[in-house]
Amino acid sequence: MRWKHSLRWLVWLVGLTGVVLLTALEGFYSHTLAKVPALPSKPVPIFRPAERLRLQWWMSMERPQVTHVHPIWPWTVALGVLRLFPFTTACFAEIEPEGFGLALDAAYRWSDELEERGTDDIRPGERVALAVWLTRHWNVEDLVMDDLQHRSLNLQQQSIFDAARSGLGKEWAELDLASIALLKTVYDDPTRRAPWCAPERSLEGRDSLLRAAHENGGITLDELEEALRARPLLALRPERWPPCITPEQGGTSDSGDPR
Repeated sequence: MRWKHSLRWLVWLVGLTGVVLLTALEGFYSHTLAKVPALPSKPVPIFRPAERLRLQWWMSMERPQVTHVHPIWPWTVALGVLRLFPFTTACFAEIEPEGFGLALDAAYRWSDELEERGTDDIRPGERVALAVWLTRHWNVEDLVMDDLQHRSLNLQQQSIFDAARSGLGKEWAELDLASIALLKTVYDDPTRRAPWCAPERSLEGRDSLLRAAHENGGITLDELEEALRARPLLALRPERWPPCITPEQGGTSDSGDPR
């Protein structure tokens, strides 16, 4: 029948249009990525069981927890756009592929590093293309390790491993669960939760992260309770650490310097 013939042509046309659009998206991505001066290398992984255990504790404290990286392909973008179509209640946060936020953070860090080397600035669109590339080639541990190795802590250290030595006086593999949580709460908010300046607030943040790790299944109830009872053993406050902030006055002060 004539209507069946027309329907067949319509389906073929819609399918062809979809293929063309997906091909165009991939071509635009490849063209934009090619403008990035250089691509980052994967961070050196850690293999020792003690170090990997600390990394697993750290990752279990994320809220929301990211367990894997979802590769972004042209059809991923297309499906996301469809979910944002009118008459739907989806928002960008709900359709964002898992792990994309970590990839975008890594892309920004790489952009900053290239800028420090004197290369041309990476434009926002190129950073997004780089983040897409990272979702296709790096896993979640790669992205977390890149963060731990390159995100500075209040301009004092260049890696979380240096922060463990200077702030807690121990190597990464020697930290207990409570120390990992304390280090992470300072790492997430070094201005307000530095244990040398705001010990109570830092402990509140530590305990919150420990409970999150338990909720995420990263630690047992016994481990949680033991870590909550632990008192932090700090090294001396780093000499170049910024002055302590006094929230009540909205300023800074060294009067409470707990060296």
